[in-house]
Amino acid sequence: MNTRLFSLAALALLPLAVLAGPAEDLKSADESFNRGDLPTAMALLRKAADANYGPAQARLGDLLLAAEYDEEAVALFRKAAAQGDPAGETGLGRVYADARGVKRDPAAALEWYRKAEKKNHLPALDALARAYHAGDLGLPKDAQKAAEYAARAGTVLTQPRAPRTAKK
Repeated sequence: MNTRLFSLAALALLPLAVLAGPAEDLKSADESFNRGDLPTAMALLRKAADANYGPAQARLGDLLLAAEYDEEAVALFRKAAAQGDPAGETGLGRVYADARGVKRDPAAALEWYRKAEKKNHLPALDALARAYHAGDLGLPKDAQKAAEYAARAGTVLTQPRAPRTAKK
């Protein structure tokens, strides 16, 4: 009986990170990132992404895209989007719009943004507002639609975001 009680006590003392699932890892990664601890955040995101957790795959893709690891970011966005994750879909829209790790494809960008739009994903709504504002991605320049999408996204349109060009 004492052995069993000791085992239960030891189990209770295990760090929660060992027992954490991908959703908890993502939350801890966000907390680490907000504290400025990027190495811990990246490790936790990688762990959750490797567990095939779409939201973590998309978040890690965002960080890798910012660090110009475009091809790896695209792969993670694809995995997240395949699970129906709106952040992964928006990430794919962004890489196709900006030719980051893939050839520029406005039709594909629009398709991915529209998928995320159906889930009311705010960054996708913002991207669509900017596309209507600029007349980009095969959409007509339409100030009214741009304003409607911006209102849905909770953003204010000033200048359209300039697409980044792929490094050669």
